[in-house]
Amino acid sequence: MKHFFKRLLAKIVYSFAKIYTYKLSSLFRKEINHIYTMWICNFLGIVGDGTLIEKPLILQGSRVDRVKIGKNCWVGHHCVIGCLDHFGERQVFDSEIVIGNNCTIGEYNHITAIRHIIIGNGLLTGRFVYMGDNSHGGLSWEEASTPPNKRDLKSKGNIMIGNNVWIGDKATILGGVTIGDNVIIGAGSVVTNDIPSNCVAVGSPAKIAKRL
Repeated sequence: MKHFFKRLLAKIVYSFAKIYTYKLSSLFRKEINHIYTMWICNFLGIVGDGTLIEKPLILQGSRVDRVKIGKNCWVGHHCVIGCLDHFGERQVFDSEIVIGNNCTIGEYNHITAIRHIIIGNGLLTGRFVYMGDNSHGGLSWEEASTPPNKRDLKSKGNIMIGNNVWIGDKATILGGVTIGDNVIIGAGSVVTNDIPSNCVAVGSPAKIAKRL
């Protein structure tokens, strides 16, 4: 009896798939994301024409009105954008995130700022890329004995990313880093220092592997 119902269910699902095809489901999902984009734009600073934001986009901090996204961009699902104006009772920040035109932000990316993250045009990122200009505390003994979420946020500086940069899956871009134009950052790399234009950088910490 169990096998009979299992085969029956399989036939029902097969018949449904003939009507509601994968292509049709993709079109339906795209229209839902268009509506979602119109809604989420009300909480961001600027979102350019032709930009599509897939749901859900997780917003952190109370300065998300200073997040600016250019024209014809695509932001994948489950991305996190954090733009903070304060942390705890003592720290106050003047943060901003600016993303240029024609950028493709992969799924599950995390972009967080307490200062400034400025991204040029034509960025392409893989999945699970992290860009953060801040961290919880430093290396002092006093901070080490304090729970990380209670430590002051610290930053080594702004993150500046040039035009036509490609950042591979699971790469990390840390504060105080400038990446030039036409750069490729290898998957899994951790960028702790500036990377000049027209080169490939890989590793942890990322180093120049090839000049274009």
